Amino acid sequence: MKTSKKTLFLKSDKVGEGELGSMLIKGFLSAIIEQENTPESIICVNSAVLLTTADEDNEIVAILKKIEEKGVKIYSCGTCLDYYNKRDDLKVGVAGNAMDTVKSLLSENIVSFN
Repeated sequence: MKTSKKTLFLKSDKVGEGELGSMLIKGFLSAIIEQENTPESIICVNSAVLLTTADEDNEIVAILKKIEEKGVKIYSCGTCLDYYNKRDDLKVGVAGNAMDTVKSLLSENIVSFN
């Protein structure tokens, strides 16, 4: 397994809206696990931090942990965690900050999703 010099920038906990949007984000993230080349990092901002702070028994947490085990760094926006009052609920990855995000945005190819 190897990482590409790409950062996945997630802005929402769904792709689109509603239940279908939740199913699509799970499918998309699950597909990353199956890839030979993985992104170097995933940055979650806005409501995407709800993915990394979901209940421990939520399938999305298990998916993100598998992605992290493949060497992908997962960051959740600290300001966003505070906004949703979820900083203490982080289950996968670490809290990032604006400096980490800007550094990634300027040094890696960004794939913005949703």
